[in-house]
Amino acid sequence: MRNPSIALVLMFALAGTAPAFAQTNADEIAQLKQRVAQLEKQVQELSQVVEPLKAQQAADKRRKALRVRFEKRMAEDREKYSQEQLREAENLMGIADQHFGSAEANEALQTLLKNYPTSNRAGCAKLYVAQTSKGESRLTSLRECIEKYNDCFYGDGVQVGAYARFLLAEDYRNQGEERKAALYSEIRSRYPDALDHRGNPLVDGIKAHQ
Repeated sequence: MRNPSIALVLMFALAGTAPAFAQTNADEIAQLKQRVAQLEKQVQELSQVVEPLKAQQAADKRRKALRVRFEKRMAEDREKYSQEQLREAENLMGIADQHFGSAEANEALQTLLKNYPTSNRAGCAKLYVAQTSKGESRLTSLRECIEKYNDCFYGDGVQVGAYARFLLAEDYRNQGEERKAALYSEIRSRYPDALDHRGNPLVDGIKAHQ
């Protein structure tokens, strides 16, 4: 027959260690939870760094693709105009850039439109005219940009037709006209990669106003 005193000693010993084991497990779980929380925080911090870089890379890729289209459009001009004529068109555009909105700039733009009406820079000039106009004159110029100069490009990748649609839609939105919806839809479907002069996608500008 077993010694009852030994059995009692073992029972009391085991009873004494059970809370200790439980406490050890609880401490380990708490440490694991803390570690997981730290890792989640680090992942979030990395994401905050990586996401802007990914967005910048995507924007750079879009600009490069649009720059190729600009260069292709300028190559078409070299088939129609002499180097001297193209230089003059660039000089006139430079005046408009430097004195945007002034009488001198407007004169340069009108000269460019008159002398080189089918050039790529004529599209840019017409959009400048639209942006410095008001009322019906502005709307008419924007529509002309869409109808006549749709495939013209600025060197920064802005497509005249796409940006004119965006500006016209904004004018309609400010006037409370429903015609803006059709233009917004067209930009999304036909020009999803189109940019403004700051390099921001036009579709982002649409989201901001809806």
